[in-house]
Amino acid sequence: MDESILMAQGNFTSFEEMSPKGGTGERETSFPRSSPMVPEHLNPYTDSVCRSDIYELLLPDGTRFGMFSDPYATIEYHDPKFGLQNGRYWLDAQVNGADVSKNDLKLVDVLSTNRTMTRKQLERVIFPGLQPGERSGVDFIKRCRSRGIICAYRWSTPLKDERKKPLAYILTKVGADAAEILFHRKLNEEQWARPVEYSPGQGPDMTPYFVDLVANELYTDLVRIDRLISWQRRPVIRVDQNVFHIPVASFEVIRDRNDFLQFWVEVFRPSKDFIRKTAERFARLRQVYLKLPDHKRPARIMLIADGDSRIPLLSRIAEQYMPEVPLRFTTDERLLAGMSRDTFLEYNNSEKKMTASTIKFLLEDAPGMRASEYFSESRVNDHDDFED
Repeated sequence: MDESILMAQGNFTSFEEMSPKGGTGERETSFPRSSPMVPEHLNPYTDSVCRSDIYELLLPDGTRFGMFSDPYATIEYHDPKFGLQNGRYWLDAQVNGADVSKNDLKLVDVLSTNRTMTRKQLERVIFPGLQPGERSGVDFIKRCRSRGIICAYRWSTPLKDERKKPLAYILTKVGADAAEILFHRKLNEEQWARPVEYSPGQGPDMTPYFVDLVANELYTDLVRIDRLISWQRRPVIRVDQNVFHIPVASFEVIRDRNDFLQFWVEVFRPSKDFIRKTAERFARLRQVYLKLPDHKRPARIMLIADGDSRIPLLSRIAEQYMPEVPLRFTTDERLLAGMSRDTFLEYNNSEKKMTASTIKFLLEDAPGMRASEYFSESRVNDHDDFED
């Protein structure tokens, strides 16, 4: 694979990928190219030790960063040595013919394709219909940690926040080896973790993990409502030898029988010089979108922002740099609330007005063929030949 693609795929800050050859189609801007400063009196973290650049990164209305958006967060592994010594024993047993449970398969499958998830996200995929208070998901995840298949982490930050941070999970090296044995997937090093104990605040930047975690809120809710046909993390969308784009994800959903729609996911997280990075990424996305044939273009780009008040600026940048690209917005908190009529938003730049943009077939009670019905029709026909 070309070196520029490998570098881009390895960078998970979403809006900081290197530009492909062919330029970005630079345009004159109608907004400041530097990040707007938020007034000091709107800082919601006055009880915290704040770095000087926080006023460039805060949400414009002074609300706290989204659950998966804190730009100062660093990874902190939870009980990093737990279960690691058991991993090779478990893997050897699988190689030698031990039964692999359906739930073990689901866990390795989803984490080898989606990289990392919280407990609630894993429960939606592995234990659909789990009732509040039931412990089967918690017990299963702890058992997988004790076998050394996965490890757990949370994040530390100097910003005080009353919200409880969820534990999240990622495959260990043993889990990655299991993915290769069970699913013939060779994972690169950023898709699994070697848990170590870092000094406070000295772990790796959480932003690449946040990008996956917030995208997986959308993924697992699409699984829950039974509309998801396929999901590809970080696909390379190439239109010629030198021009490509790598969305955070590409997914296909079913609206009804013989009616499928494709979407791309983009994730905005606040970072230094984010207006320039966002403008360059949108210009690159437009370049690829316009060169794709109609049947390969996404029906919409789903842009996950860090909060509602960030959307007007992102919408203005999109209008300037990719006006032909259909766009819908959502946020961390809206996805965490579950799919509803208010999950997705549109913003009218001329009227400076934000409205809900309901995607009716993604509501729980919507009519139409479900993913499980589609897959059930793909089962092996009972009349096909089998060996005696």
